[in-house]
Amino acid sequence: MRARLRRLVERHPLLWVAVAATAAVVTVDRASLAGWGVVLLAAGIPGFVGRRSLTPVALLVALAAAVLHAERTRPQVAAQRWIEGAGASSDRVTARVISIPQATGGGWSALVEIRDGGSPGKVWWRGAGPAAAQGEVIAADGLFRPFPEPRNPGEFEVAKWLHRQGAWGIFEAQGLARQVAPPPGWSRIGQRARTWFREAVTAGLDPAGRDAAVIRAMVLGENPDDDALIESYRASGTLHVFSVSGMHVAMVGAILWLLLKFLGVPRRPAVFLILVGMFAYAWITGMKPPAARSVTMAAVLLGGFLFRRRPDLLNALGLALMLALLADGHLIFQAGVQLSFGVVMAIGLGTALATRLFARIEQKEEYLPLPLYGWWRMRWLKFRQGVATALGASTAASIGSVPLTLWHFGFVSPVSILASPLIGVPVFLLMALALLSAALSPLPGVGERINRLNAKVASFCTGIATTSAAVPGGSFNFPRDRPGKDFLIVYDTGHGGGAACLHDGGSSVLFDTGHRPGFRRIVLPSLRHMALRPESLVLSHPDGGHLGGGVEALDALPVRQVLLPVERARSLSFRALQDAAGSRGLAATRGEAGRSYGISPGARFEVLHEPDPFDWQAVADERVMVLRLHWKGWRILFLSDAGLRTERAMLESGRDLAADVIVAGRHRNDATMGDAFLRAVKPRAIVAGHADFPPEERVPAAWQAACENAGIRVFHQGRTGGVTLVPGEDGTLVIRGFVDGEELVLGK
Repeated sequence: MRARLRRLVERHPLLWVAVAATAAVVTVDRASLAGWGVVLLAAGIPGFVGRRSLTPVALLVALAAAVLHAERTRPQVAAQRWIEGAGASSDRVTARVISIPQATGGGWSALVEIRDGGSPGKVWWRGAGPAAAQGEVIAADGLFRPFPEPRNPGEFEVAKWLHRQGAWGIFEAQGLARQVAPPPGWSRIGQRARTWFREAVTAGLDPAGRDAAVIRAMVLGENPDDDALIESYRASGTLHVFSVSGMHVAMVGAILWLLLKFLGVPRRPAVFLILVGMFAYAWITGMKPPAARSVTMAAVLLGGFLFRRRPDLLNALGLALMLALLADGHLIFQAGVQLSFGVVMAIGLGTALATRLFARIEQKEEYLPLPLYGWWRMRWLKFRQGVATALGASTAASIGSVPLTLWHFGFVSPVSILASPLIGVPVFLLMALALLSAALSPLPGVGERINRLNAKVASFCTGIATTSAAVPGGSFNFPRDRPGKDFLIVYDTGHGGGAACLHDGGSSVLFDTGHRPGFRRIVLPSLRHMALRPESLVLSHPDGGHLGGGVEALDALPVRQVLLPVERARSLSFRALQDAAGSRGLAATRGEAGRSYGISPGARFEVLHEPDPFDWQAVADERVMVLRLHWKGWRILFLSDAGLRTERAMLESGRDLAADVIVAGRHRNDATMGDAFLRAVKPRAIVAGHADFPPEERVPAAWQAACENAGIRVFHQGRTGGVTLVPGEDGTLVIRGFVDGEELVLGK
């Protein structure tokens, strides 16, 4: 055991130094004294096996990483506490944009470094108008705000993400940002180069088409605006090809190596040129952290050839990890960084062992010596050996990534063992054609012809991902943080929208989707976090705040049937959803008053009111389909944004309107949930949607007080956030707010 450990230390000394540094950073960040024991253990193992000189080096690097991380985070944490205590602070700010700006709902956002105004450090800038350029120095008046806390179960935690970016708060600019200084020359050159490269690799293709989106995603790491496409790659375990990572940098190096070998360039000059080319690719794609780490590892690996030393993957990994920790200790807490380093470590440690599982593929002929193989038989053997190695590396990577993907995403994709090596060859070809297209773009028409060929390669890659994703049992989502076995979640999407999800008996139904940003930012991450896969979609009325994410829902979820409130509407979102449902052959049915629609053996929706199907010129809030959910002996009325006119129609219908709970929003131009209506429904609780803007979407304080005086508990979603309803084993119904923990237990 000791001898084996000694060989491991001797072959990968930098890996042990990096492990000690990692433990030290985690210990300082978590303020845990017990963690120093792990640091001493990691640093002491080399001394235990006889490499005593490595122990003080490991301790010194660990101490340096810990001190640097503590010094960087101390002012950041102090500023976070200050803004959390202040709530909001107005100031005039000058800052330098340090990340590539992102478009966000009519404005833009980016990470900036404060130069003047407020507390020094990094903040997340939210601005209006045209986006500033990376490297530009800008100024504006605005408000500093603390990080937003999650308001719904399973929602993406923006606060944690921003903290790990080194930011201490959010700055909301008022008005357009003013330029104080342009980006530096090297930054402007980089931006022009990236723009040229982006246009060159897709010239001649439909810029809004799927093939162009795939090429940009694989070559530049851009996120395609296509949820169906992303879901196929995600379910097949090949979504990593959509980010500029170590695989892409390695492919660029391999392409350059083949070219230089063909040109007869000697090995040592070729290694230098390959490193320059890999660095140039990482730079022109934005020098994203995965690419920067990969270039560092490549420099160590290929540097071994320059100095006539045997390269070692795990040693290179250790150096890259050590440098990353010294530069920014926050990196080790990011899921992408953990997966990147974890997968490379799994490949380095497990490829040889995993390749044995595919030994039959590379098996030699027993009674035929290698010198007698001949050219074709030898090439066939080399190919089989390459396939076995690729499958071994893919297996090691897939198995090594399982703990982290389970921890961070609750997701496992066994089919990726086959899908990853299968898609690797066409992705390599796609990368080669993209680089060739960019190199030959000055020649008229040549780049366009290459790109049209590359579009077919991109389509082939998507075909592999789609086919792999459709394999039964190819991927699994494991539920996390579900509020109960069966439950209803009423989401707080804000901006006058609404969405809810019912899970009962293993089946799920999505009631409205929220507006498009709300679905992408809140609803879909929550569904994935809890492994909910709704197959039914119910829509209340043709309003963008309630069904704006409908098309994305059809793309990302296995929806098979849609219940519509009307057949015709002016809403562009509604019409786009109808077209998307029709193109997919989904069963789309208009709800009819008096009819019930089953969800599961224990739940059904009853339509209490259907809007006039011919009054399609009316505003959306006058075209609400009101539903009552019968579930576990409880009745829940989904009133949505219905107003006084709809309530009167329901009262005049003579139907029984009684319900235990009302889930409702606000009518833009009318009163809602008046005294007569509440007397007819007799609710014991109301989940009231709220938005600060426009004012009509706010919950009136006088109305809430009147309800409370009448014995009706109001869950004000401006305070409670998302609300969960969970039936208890004893026949009770537990209603709980996510943000403030407000709770009500209803008994029969």
